[in-house]
Amino acid sequence: MGDNIPPELWNLSLQLANHPQDKQTLTLRDYKDKLIILDFWATWCAPCIKSLSKLDSLQKQFGSAVVILPVTYENSSKALTLFRKRAWSLPTVVEDTLLKSYFPHTGIPHQIWIRNGVFFGASAALEYTNTYNLHRALNGEAFVLSNSTPPVSFNRDIPLFLDGNGGSLKDTRIRSLLSKRINVNIGGITRSASNIRAYNVPFRSLIYEMYRLDIPYAGRFNRIVWEISDSLKEELIGTHRQKTGIYEKDLAYYQWLKEHSYCYELAIDSSLNISRKALYQLMEQDINRYFKLEKGIIAVLGKKKLPCYAIINRDGSSSVAGFSNAVSSDKIENYFVMENQPIEQLTNYVIAVLAQQPYPIIDRTSTKQNVSIRLNKANLTIPTIKQELNKIGLDLVLQQQEIPVIIVKYATL
Repeated sequence: MGDNIPPELWNLSLQLANHPQDKQTLTLRDYKDKLIILDFWATWCAPCIKSLSKLDSLQKQFGSAVVILPVTYENSSKALTLFRKRAWSLPTVVEDTLLKSYFPHTGIPHQIWIRNGVFFGASAALEYTNTYNLHRALNGEAFVLSNSTPPVSFNRDIPLFLDGNGGSLKDTRIRSLLSKRINVNIGGITRSASNIRAYNVPFRSLIYEMYRLDIPYAGRFNRIVWEISDSLKEELIGTHRQKTGIYEKDLAYYQWLKEHSYCYELAIDSSLNISRKALYQLMEQDINRYFKLEKGIIAVLGKKKLPCYAIINRDGSSSVAGFSNAVSSDKIENYFVMENQPIEQLTNYVIAVLAQQPYPIIDRTSTKQNVSIRLNKANLTIPTIKQELNKIGLDLVLQQQEIPVIIVKYATL
């Protein structure tokens, strides 16, 4: 604002339509001593139509003191059809490329005010173009046309916020992105109160993450029920795809990794105070939406009756004994030691160390008291853990139980 209009702009030949004397061209120099309002518009723009109706009335009210000049990139035929239908007397510049280059803008309607050969202001707010402000402009007063901040760079033909298009990602309130593997040597999942980010992780990690509030961490190995073909399952998890250490042989593995590893981000503005459960529900929707489109499958939380190793009270008793064995102090670091702790802590440890075996570990004890136990870290197997549990009045038995699982199945239409 306050910049002089460059001389070459005054002398531009502008193509016209709907001029009352049927002029085909004009230059802004013809009106250099006037208050000029350029109004950028298009026939498809409803707010532009509203603006032009108002401007046509203001032009009649102020007469030759003000020059209101609509400007469109569209051709004369389209512009004339609209102007005649609306019975507007304003002329309009058509097929414009030059004025827009001098006064770049990201949206329409967009108005440029020029007073005494100087750029006076720009506005996209129709309410500021009114009788009161026109009188102020003609009287040489200084005033603000709108309270808008300077527009950012924007191109409607490229994705929003890409490379700063329309702003930056920090301006988003909610966003989610999903892509195939990125060419960076990184992998894993990070979490905060309002976002989840996964980098180069397989399908199985994604579906476990979205149900991590319902399925124990170790369940990512043995609490997924596959109700899809073996070939599709193998494609997704790549059980038989391993690196050999010989690059030429590993090319197929790297190609599979490229096609079946994923990056995902879900970020919610912290001011929205989203709950953890709601955050993971949004992730569930995103991941299922994608894999339904790409593979025709979804992952859902359900219950299935499966073989499980259950930690139970031995002989129906609800009581437990003390330490299962004595260990010398110089060997204590070789043992997992739990002293007077809730049984849930023991269950979680057993689930973790036996995570790779095919059957889930569950707690079916009835005891309310704390437990104490020592387990040799060098020999953590079903038989050895069972033996130590027996010593404190507990047992580890294989039985059929209905438990929460993740079910991967074909999506219904």
